[in-house]
Amino acid sequence: MLLAPVIETEKERLQELRSLNLLDTPPEERFDRLVRLARSIFKVPVAYIALVDSERQWFKAKCGIAASETGRDVSFCSHTVARNKPLIIDDALEDKRFVDNPLVTGEPFVRFYAGYPLKGPDGNNIGTLCLVDSKPRKMSEHELSIFRDLAVAVEHELQMVDVIETQRELLVARQELDRAQEQIEGELLKAARYVHEQIPEKLKTDHFDVDWAFQASNMLGGDLFGYFPLSEDEWAFYLLDVAGHGVGSSLLAVTVHHELQNRTLKDTDYSNPADVLMSLNRAFPMEQHQNKFFTIWYGIYNTKSRELTYSSGGHHPSILTACGSGESHSLGEPGFVIGMSEVAEYSNSSVQVPPDSRLYVFSDGVYEVHSKQDEFLGYEGLQKNLLQACPITADRVNLVLDYVTDWAGEPSLDDDFSLLEVSFK
Repeated sequence: MLLAPVIETEKERLQELRSLNLLDTPPEERFDRLVRLARSIFKVPVAYIALVDSERQWFKAKCGIAASETGRDVSFCSHTVARNKPLIIDDALEDKRFVDNPLVTGEPFVRFYAGYPLKGPDGNNIGTLCLVDSKPRKMSEHELSIFRDLAVAVEHELQMVDVIETQRELLVARQELDRAQEQIEGELLKAARYVHEQIPEKLKTDHFDVDWAFQASNMLGGDLFGYFPLSEDEWAFYLLDVAGHGVGSSLLAVTVHHELQNRTLKDTDYSNPADVLMSLNRAFPMEQHQNKFFTIWYGIYNTKSRELTYSSGGHHPSILTACGSGESHSLGEPGFVIGMSEVAEYSNSSVQVPPDSRLYVFSDGVYEVHSKQDEFLGYEGLQKNLLQACPITADRVNLVLDYVTDWAGEPSLDDDFSLLEVSFK
């Protein structure tokens, strides 16, 4: 096993890392979301963001790995931070630097490793974005481009640490200004009401009914959903979720919502979900929108053929339940989020919808919920609950909302609750 090369600016690198005050801090959704995306997009069992300290690498965000840190002497990432380009190991057993590494010869039996160095605000490599697999594999140029875009997004969050800390200090100071605070809260309440007013009225047709439940979190969020007819036989349904909270996220959500409702995206076939997502990705690059990206699930239902065609941009699958058979299907691979990469591509899938079926499209705030005992509801827990709600004839969405808030043990949730139900006849 070969040790990583000595970094000439190691002292400055460590000073920058520690000045960010990120080591040994609790998980943060802004980093966790990017790690989940990386694992989903590249279909690897392990993905993580590591901060490389003097004698250890500590995981700020992780998926598929239980440890919170490992020794720097055996870490692949110690090699990655010593270079200014990604480190791609197709097969660790064929690389003399790692062939006898204990992480290769023992758990987790690393074979494939891809690490991208992450720079702090002063330009030093303070950590890595990593993908790991127990099987050998290669990365295409297209995958490398997407990997780079994800690393840039992580770097952006790392470099926002000082700004976020400053904002927190300002918020504490502004608590003394009671009148100003009351005015701000009043304006935010108006903004939340405005967002809520953008949701279409609930709907009953000869072919399906539409119901929904929406509960804003204790912060102004970026969830919105809608539906509209494209022709006598085709209807569009969608739900979008802008990353983060606040006025910026809500404004972007409303802007995208209006583009879809008014069909104003240029050269777009609104009956083709993948084409809609491609147009949205071109129209809303994150660098032009306060570095905000969003996820979306968009589907088209043909009332004559009973075919549902759909595509997903970074969004978790929707759920189709067939109440007659008791079956449940997850619809949509997450794909790539909207606005993060200009090379992102999207594709369509379709399914036949049986009579007496129900489609549920929802935000991650519906299932990313912890109980007081720190039990996680999760996607599968929500799916089971939706199946149990099948026989109920009315107000299913509010029953699910009650179930989730009871699970959390709080009347208000940490994230927006957005649940759209389409009941097919």
